[in-house]
Amino acid sequence: MKKYIFLSLFAVVTLLGCEDFIELEPQDQLTSTAFYKTAADAISATNAAYDGFQHLNYYGFNYPDILNIAGGDAIKGGFGAGDRPAYLELETFNITDNNLRIGEFYAMAWGGVNRANQVLDNVSQMEIQDDFTEALRTRLLGEATFLRALHYTNLVLGFGGMPIYASVPAIDAEIVPRASVEENWAFIIQGFKDAANMLPDSYDAANTGRATKGAANAMLARVHSLRGEWSQVNTYADLVINSPAGYDLALTFAENFDERGNNNIESIFEIQYTLSNTSLSIWSSAGDWNSNFIAKYAAPQVGNAGWATMSPTQELVDDFEAGDIRLAETVYQPGDPYGDGTFDPYDGSHFENAGLYGHKKLTGLDFANSAGNGFNYNYKIIRFADILLLKAEAENELNGVSANALDPLNRIRVRAALLPVNDTNNPGLSQTGLRDIILGERRSELAMEGLRFYDVIYRGRGAEFFGSRGYQAGEEIFPIPPSEIAQTGWPQN
Repeated sequence: MKKYIFLSLFAVVTLLGCEDFIELEPQDQLTSTAFYKTAADAISATNAAYDGFQHLNYYGFNYPDILNIAGGDAIKGGFGAGDRPAYLELETFNITDNNLRIGEFYAMAWGGVNRANQVLDNVSQMEIQDDFTEALRTRLLGEATFLRALHYTNLVLGFGGMPIYASVPAIDAEIVPRASVEENWAFIIQGFKDAANMLPDSYDAANTGRATKGAANAMLARVHSLRGEWSQVNTYADLVINSPAGYDLALTFAENFDERGNNNIESIFEIQYTLSNTSLSIWSSAGDWNSNFIAKYAAPQVGNAGWATMSPTQELVDDFEAGDIRLAETVYQPGDPYGDGTFDPYDGSHFENAGLYGHKKLTGLDFANSAGNGFNYNYKIIRFADILLLKAEAENELNGVSANALDPLNRIRVRAALLPVNDTNNPGLSQTGLRDIILGERRSELAMEGLRFYDVIYRGRGAEFFGSRGYQAGEEIFPIPPSEIAQTGWPQN
């Protein structure tokens, strides 16, 4: 399932250039009576529910950029202060209500909720006949339930309590009030649980990339970790580790971040991308959004290969242990091999705007610009290494330093060519000390993958790590776009 195609205009929500952010418009008569008839109809609608994740304004570039800058892994970079200036606000946590990039993320996530709900509303009512079997219906509803829960996870993390839409609203529906954060989390957790019960462990090659039982359980482990519910983290991490899908670490760390790692053994859920930038204007609503734009946008400007947005910080580089091979696969440093030569940050305007370091994960070197602005590097939302680290953390929080905590941690460290954490190398190690080691390991392993910000915030250490940049408690919740406030009358965050 390498590319999700819109086969019916009414099955999707067009969000490019919209002024009103939540586009939860009811479906018309054509949708309910003429489209959802066959297995192919149900599958194409479900495919459309995946498609929004690919967009430039969501995981294609914007959302990772927001999180990596807020989390201190990256600076805005680019071609100067005037290039996407809204990202600068995230460096200092001086975030204004009209931040365009946050508004784009908000719109895309709500569009995703709408697409998923269209599937849930309509596929659930389809008659079982011919090749539309009960098993297929259950699976497709499981996929849509998973996708909706993932969008809601991003929304509640970004904006706090959101209105809960379990279906597409009727034409004359009144504005739904914001639910509490706890109500949102309950909805999300139940969604992932329901999805896990409906989804298979794996698929055949024709359906690679769809949500699985392992993906739902992995997201449950992540969500419970953000809530400090370590017993539940332990339970769901074990379900993933022992899954019949056979998840494992890839042989090398680097292969996770180019086409070699697409849907590999370490992948639990990832956004599918193709190299297909065929539009004359990628900035228009007709643009082809099925390529990963991180590859081009985040690559260093040296040799005109990239635009140097989301460039690594000195702090990130300093946090890698000596000898950690992941540094060289995450960051370009001066003198590193780059294309046919070496990385020189003083080439062009890179140093002035993006500093000494270049972003390496997921970036492509396209000096001739033959790939347009995108590459076919899938974006891993959650991978097995993350689950191993959550398992180590849960065991440490529940039982202190033990083999159950150290073994999954050391699987990660051995691949990174680091010494294992044990009594010999870390005499007198305490639970607090191991807690710090695991958090540091998460940063090095998952750097530039959009996880650092919430890892720190939801472990109660935001002021400790982000205070020097201006962070104060509560600033992890972004402002809701003013146009939405005007329509709904909701209180602003």
